[in-house]
Amino acid sequence: MTAIDQASTKANPVKIWFTRCGGATASTVAIRKNWLQEEFSGSEVTLSSLRESDDPTVRASHYDHNLTSMFREGGNIPPIWARAKGVDTVTLGITWVDEYQAVVTRPDSDIRELSDLKGRRLAVPLHKDIAIDFQRGAALHGFKHALGLAGIDRGAVEFVDIPVEPGAGAAAGGGHGFAVLAALANREVDAAFLRQGTGFKLWQERAPELRQLLKITDLADPLQRVNNGTPRPITVHRSFLDRHPDLVVRYLAVLLRAAAWAEANPSEAVKVVAAEGGDAREEVTALAYPRLAASLTPKLTSDYVRGLEAQKNFLRDWGFLANDFDIGSWIEAGPLEEAQRLVAREARSAA
Repeated sequence: MTAIDQASTKANPVKIWFTRCGGATASTVAIRKNWLQEEFSGSEVTLSSLRESDDPTVRASHYDHNLTSMFREGGNIPPIWARAKGVDTVTLGITWVDEYQAVVTRPDSDIRELSDLKGRRLAVPLHKDIAIDFQRGAALHGFKHALGLAGIDRGAVEFVDIPVEPGAGAAAGGGHGFAVLAALANREVDAAFLRQGTGFKLWQERAPELRQLLKITDLADPLQRVNNGTPRPITVHRSFLDRHPDLVVRYLAVLLRAAAWAEANPSEAVKVVAAEGGDAREEVTALAYPRLAASLTPKLTSDYVRGLEAQKNFLRDWGFLANDFDIGSWIEAGPLEEAQRLVAREARSAA
């Protein structure tokens, strides 16, 4: 820690907010194992969970990144959207956790091949209670992958808005899944998109009522699996990084340790993530996130960055962003590199 940081934190503890989106993150492991809290238990830092705040403006930072002292690891649509609006955040690391994604139809549908989607009605959830409708973006991107594989232009299908009741699935509650499947069952649409553990549970529970047309999770090309949950960036305001670089390094080091533990303890990692989602059936988590335990390590490799850029470009091209921006200028590799060196030194000392 620098002399400036020492002086400021002893006199006035630095406030750090943390938030994660979806259970499949290194942050989830670090938080539920209490490692993040232990790292910042000293008097120089006050650590608070965003989701435990009673202030709606504070909680809204999960989407708009309005808190300059907040670390966020989670779905990529909100932070990309916020950056495009001019919020001066940086990406400190990226994880690539493949999650369940599928296009489904009714069992009696005459849609048998992806090419049969041409001219059909595709369900797209519509939320009016959140700043950025990331579930809508995720559904559109899922359909884009399916249409692209069949060589179908998006103008050759009808995207049907399916309103989702306020509060019924803004984050990971799955209300949007129930809504689009109800529209499918009522024959208002011909196909729907499901994702995450909640979507996988719906697929399992309603298997007799659904037929899986395409399981995107199984596609070989990583860029064809890009969506809101894949890849996931770890972000913080640039001003916080400038003021407290050592705290940023320490935060990232906790995530690296948590990811290493998950890879060494895959069954336990699945339990942790399943508990985060309130799902006692660990097999659902294991099947919805098939490579979970080995995928939580934050990286800034070229393939991870390309995935993030592909998602940004999709959001730009489909009208979700106020402005375009350069992904390279959003990346700050130094803190992760220093955190990696810190964890490596610890490992050598412990050997």
